Amino acid sequence: MRAMNLRTLTLSAVLCLGALSQGCASFHMNTPSGFAELDGNDDFDYRATNAEGVVVAVRSERNALHGNLEFWSRAIDERLRGQGYVPDGDARPVTNASGLEGLQRRYVRDLGGRPLRYWITVFRRPSGFLRRDRVFVVEAGGDREVFDRAMPAVERAIAELST
Repeated sequence: MRAMNLRTLTLSAVLCLGALSQGCASFHMNTPSGFAELDGNDDFDYRATNAEGVVVAVRSERNALHGNLEFWSRAIDERLRGQGYVPDGDARPVTNASGLEGLQRRYVRDLGGRPLRYWITVFRRPSGFLRRDRVFVVEAGGDREVFDRAMPAVERAIAELST
């Protein structure tokens, strides 16, 4: 069997994560103050936006690869860097309302002269009694200036996520 390099494994892991969505929302997200929940979407289990276009979205995926938190965080980081996102500091440990530990990575990107801010927060809930191993990915982004004003509401929503 041919050995896989880190980039191939990372891409495979990210594609696997995206393909495993089963629309099985085993979490609760409080819609941030000043935001409105958007109708269903095949790519996300939850999405909300404010009037200025900042979006918060959540995916809940079965962790078929049984990757740990660092694995998923790094796999997503590699993909985003490959798409031109620039890290804005180091990964930050976060904890949600259920006590689940996660990692948050923050990025900036210029898209056609528009400075954007994008956060990705990953939580992994190991399997337990009547629960499958799951990965929760919270994405938040928007124009940098607008996002900065919405930052407290976004941070609160992520902290209040219950899994």
